[in-house]
Amino acid sequence: MAAPRDPRLPAFADVRRHRLLTAWRGVEPGLLGDMPTQTVADMVGKVVAQSGINERLKLEEVQNAWKEVVGDFLFGQSKPDTIQRGVLVVRVLQSAVHHALIQERPRILKRLREKLGQNFLKEVRFKHG
Repeated sequence: MAAPRDPRLPAFADVRRHRLLTAWRGVEPGLLGDMPTQTVADMVGKVVAQSGINERLKLEEVQNAWKEVVGDFLFGQSKPDTIQRGVLVVRVLQSAVHHALIQERPRILKRLREKLGQNFLKEVRFKHG
């Protein structure tokens, strides 16, 4: 008759699963109880930073404020496109509107900073097309 299994030790299936997961994750195999635990709250910041969601959320804030900042006519002729490293890129339909926005760039940047925070944007660039 086989000796009874110690209930404090993991079952064979648990050990096999642990080995498979450590190999798949590319981490060093260790004791089953030694795996560090993380809460969702600990991981959310890392996931948001790595996925670029934060930049998209900032872009949505800019898009919501854009009409108020530039006015109805320029709003219809332009659209905030991307934000990367604090630089907002705005797509413009017509070259005349492109020129008008370039002339108004300091005022637009100032108003966006007032609405969204001083450290939010460093620069505004306009792209025709």
